[in-house]
Amino acid sequence: MNQTTSQISVRPQGRLAPLYDHFAWLAALLQSPLLLGIRIYIGYQCAISGWAHLHHFNQTVEQFKEWKIPHPEASVRISATTELVGGSLLLVGLAARLVSIPLIFNFLVAMVQTDLAYPGSREKLFHLWDDQAIILQDTAFPFFVAAVLILVFGPGWFSVDGLVKFFRRKK
Repeated sequence: MNQTTSQISVRPQGRLAPLYDHFAWLAALLQSPLLLGIRIYIGYQCAISGWAHLHHFNQTVEQFKEWKIPHPEASVRISATTELVGGSLLLVGLAARLVSIPLIFNFLVAMVQTDLAYPGSREKLFHLWDDQAIILQDTAFPFFVAAVLILVFGPGWFSVDGLVKFFRRKK
């Protein structure tokens, strides 16, 4: 074989190449609708959760104390505001990548801190590679994953950020 390594392609060759290219193009068309669905669901849930934490402030502070979260009053205010504002911005897709950073941090802290609050769970966290159930069953995990997806892939074309990008390209 006379091909060098730089010429070797993982793309199908021959008659399959155009079919694969068409399939990849069709699959790529689903990216923005998928990101829209994720943003609407997660953004709405975050905004509702943040509002509920602020609306039921004292009960949330007591829950934070039970989980042994430091400075529970300040933590509730910060977490609730992050969820309310961040979720609202995610919902419309405004500054989505930027707002996903505090949301990622918020949900990572929520997963680790609530799981660390229970002694039996601490041991499971040290063996996370053997059994991921403790993280996968955490209610904050889907929110964490969604925020990571928005950070990496952006909000998609069906967003305020997408409109801004579209109009900036036209100039």
